[in-house]
Amino acid sequence: MTSSRADERVKVVVKLEKDEDDYPPADYEGLWALPVGEGLFRIDNVPFFARGIAYGDIVSATVEQQELRFREVVRPSGHSTLRLIVYDEKDIPSVRALLEELGCDIERSHIPGLLSVDVPPTVPLAVLKRHLDEGEAQERWGYEEACLAP
Repeated sequence: MTSSRADERVKVVVKLEKDEDDYPPADYEGLWALPVGEGLFRIDNVPFFARGIAYGDIVSATVEQQELRFREVVRPSGHSTLRLIVYDEKDIPSVRALLEELGCDIERSHIPGLLSVDVPPTVPLAVLKRHLDEGEAQERWGYEEACLAP
């Protein structure tokens, strides 16, 4: 019997840096990852708080205090990570539909209205930003660029 991909996933723990507003609301974020070599892992979810890391990035990590601790991005995947805070939760289904129609994948946080957005290399960031800027101007959401592909 072979194990499924989910059975191979491990958590890579990233230390978070807080801003002047004491955000994010945690000191660490655990990211799902797949082992790909000695001390190397492919990120397998979209980060909610970690900056500079995107889905599919190859990262290095070392074991510290019985946890895999993030060291650095070794090989960027070409994906970008954006985060949206949708002000009216009733808007989330339509926002999700818009982003998915544009080719993005979305993960929803336990924090009300917070969405983490994976932007694959096939999605033109300029097109996506036009939509995001429009929604921000309409005060439907706010967004940040957590990791832009080089």
